[in-house]
Amino acid sequence: MIPEFPQFKGLELSDKADVEKVTQKYPPYSDFNFISMWCWDIKGDMKISMLNGNLVVRFTDYINGKPFFSFLGDNMVNETVETLLEFSKKEGLEAKLRLIPEVSVAGLDDIRFVIEEDSAHFDYIYDIEKLKLFDNSEFKIKRNEISKFLRDSGDVKIQALDILDPNIKSDIVNLNLDWLENKKRRDPFFDIRNELTAIDRFLNMNLANFHTVGIFSNNELVAYSINEICKNNFAIGHFYKVKKYNGVFSYLMKKSASFLSDFNIKSINFEQDLGIEGLRRSKKSYKPIDFLKKYIISERVS
Repeated sequence: MIPEFPQFKGLELSDKADVEKVTQKYPPYSDFNFISMWCWDIKGDMKISMLNGNLVVRFTDYINGKPFFSFLGDNMVNETVETLLEFSKKEGLEAKLRLIPEVSVAGLDDIRFVIEEDSAHFDYIYDIEKLKLFDNSEFKIKRNEISKFLRDSGDVKIQALDILDPNIKSDIVNLNLDWLENKKRRDPFFDIRNELTAIDRFLNMNLANFHTVGIFSNNELVAYSINEICKNNFAIGHFYKVKKYNGVFSYLMKKSASFLSDFNIKSINFEQDLGIEGLRRSKKSYKPIDFLKKYIISERVS
C-alpha cells in the first residue's frame, strides 16, 4: 500500500496495482507509467506517496540525477502544490515541482504560482495508422529509407517476439551491446549504461502484457521494439533499438505500428526528447499528432 504523505516508500514491483489505480484515470503520461518508473529506478532512489488523493513521486532528473517532487492527480491541486513546495524546501531541494502533467495544472491558481511549460519533457503522441502506412508526401524520406534497408539487407523477416524466451532475451541483450558500441565509436563520451540497465530491469520483470516486434536480417536480430498495451486504444513505446543498418529504424516504426494496429491500438506515446536536439529531430520526423504536456511549478514572488 502506498503511504500517506509525508510518509514515502521506495518503489517495489508489488506497488504496480496501487500506482495504476491512480494513473489509469488519466492520459498515459510516460513518467508516471509504472513500467517506466520501475525500469528507470536503477539506483532505487524513487519514492512514492499519496497526498490529497494524488500520486506523489520523488524522481531524480534523467540527465543530472538531482531529486525533485512531482505528482499526478486533479484533487486539491493548489493545496497539493503548496505542500510539496514547502516540503521541497525542508528537504533542501530547489523549490520547484517538475514533470507536472497538464491534467494536474488545469485547476492551479496562476496568481499564486508560476506555471512554465517544460517542452523537453512533452510526450510525443503519434497516430498508429499514419505510421503503419507512411503513405503521404510527408513520409517520402521514410519510404526511401525503408526501400534502401530492404534492398541492402538480404533476407528480412518480421515477427512478434516472446520476451519470456531466454533465447530472445539473449538476442536483445546482444543487440543492445552492439548498439552501444556503435554509439561509442561515433561519440567517445557517449554513456548510455543507464538505458541498458533499464532494459535489463524490464527483461527481468517477466511480464506478458507487452507486444514486442523483432526484425531479422539473414536470421540475425537487427531491431526490436517493446510496447505496452494501455487503456483507451493507447500504447507506450518503451524501448526501440536497432543495429547500424540504414533505414531499419523507419522499418521498425512502420512494422511495430502495423502489429499494434491488429490490437486496435490507435495512438502511441513515444515519450520525451529530454531537450536533446538529435532526439528531437528524430521524433519530429515521424510527425506527432499531439503532445502530453508537462510543466514546472514554482512560487510566485510578489
